[in-house]
Amino acid sequence: QQQQQQRKLVLAVVESDYNDFGMEAKNAMGFDASGEGKDVKKQSADGDGMDMDDSDDDEEKEEKKDDMDEDDEEEDEEEKEARATPIRGPLPPGPGHWGSCIRLVDPSDDCNTLDCVELARNEAALCCASVRFHSRGGEPLLAIGTVTSMTMHPLAHTESHVALYRLVNGERLQLLHRTKVEDGPVLALAHFQGRLLVGIGKTLRLYEMGKRQLLRKCELRGLPNMVKSLQAAGDRAFVGDMLRSMQIVRYDSTSNRLVMVAHDPFPRPVASQELLDWNTVAVGDKFGNICVLRLPRGADTGAVDLTGTRALWDSSREDSTPKMECLCQYYVGEVVTSMTRASLVAGGTESLIYVTVTGRIGALVPFTSRDDVEFYTQLEGFLRTDASRPTGRDPCNYRSYYAPVKHVIDGDLCDAFNSLSHEEQSSIADKLDRTVGEVMKKLEDTRNGLL
Repeated sequence: QQQQQQRKLVLAVVESDYNDFGMEAKNAMGFDASGEGKDVKKQSADGDGMDMDDSDDDEEKEEKKDDMDEDDEEEDEEEKEARATPIRGPLPPGPGHWGSCIRLVDPSDDCNTLDCVELARNEAALCCASVRFHSRGGEPLLAIGTVTSMTMHPLAHTESHVALYRLVNGERLQLLHRTKVEDGPVLALAHFQGRLLVGIGKTLRLYEMGKRQLLRKCELRGLPNMVKSLQAAGDRAFVGDMLRSMQIVRYDSTSNRLVMVAHDPFPRPVASQELLDWNTVAVGDKFGNICVLRLPRGADTGAVDLTGTRALWDSSREDSTPKMECLCQYYVGEVVTSMTRASLVAGGTESLIYVTVTGRIGALVPFTSRDDVEFYTQLEGFLRTDASRPTGRDPCNYRSYYAPVKHVIDGDLCDAFNSLSHEEQSSIADKLDRTVGEVMKKLEDTRNGLL
């Protein structure tokens, strides 16, 4: 039982709302988010009414009572729904106001809230990460990146902090300390070899655990725009920039410094990323594109100069940094907010699952045989001309909206085979040297392998 309690999993969620007050400020203003204050006002208003004459006929009351019962029940249900719906609070007078909190939920118990920590006034939590410091014995801690009085246009803020919280008995959060950081807002955090890797504006910084605050160990300055996302694997850190795509950074433990290994020359405003293997990362940008980037062979070996014979001006040149290769390119049509590598079926192959800003869930399924690649490539080519076009646009041109589609088959277009007439299906199947049943079975097997 003790081991089960120690292994209890909880989920930490940071919530931030721009142009809003915090809950403490709302309560100080007398705001009631539950809407229960309506009942009190209504009862007081009913009590202040004038006294009715007792000499009214009882028969008229009984006739009206039956007619009003149904209407009263409907009004009561509407009032209950209105009270259960959260109410928008008062609007701040100017920009730079935030309402934010850190919520601890239990996934095994319908995501009920275990603890909720309200942040200070105008302070917003923008990122969080679980970190285990070797100097603290591997205890799991929660790192939160916050900014104070942040405005969007123009992008500015007054302070940035990295706060560390400890999980007490798996039910509540305890603040250990807060570290003030400079050089920009904190937008990304990641656990990195028993330390904390923080993206602060154009700076990538590595911190160690201290008694009163985090201790700076090393940093890498001069990143293109602003660090948006971070992922770590071994001694590498995959850094997503807000405007300039991906950079791969390696930590050299002998000299205690961060070294740029490779970067993507194509400007991509990164919105999400997911590691596929040691050298490959999938990136989703805010224009609705998904691409797969890979580190070239031998690029990592030449990044760190162990002999010290490389000239300083040679290593600082921009063209000396290796460039990442683009393996796949595909236009989804919506902003990809999150991606993960997972298998939806027990024993199935892993796929790249993505979620868009409108709530759509999609998947990129890898092909394991050359026969599947040739089959779906031919099927997609035939359907581009034979399938109906509700909007009149060419499917290939649509999937190449920002960049030419590369090494990705349009699954939505292939699925349109089932909606064709029997004559059109037979024509396409003959071109593929298959029967209509075999083509449908192939599509169904691919779908069942994912779902």
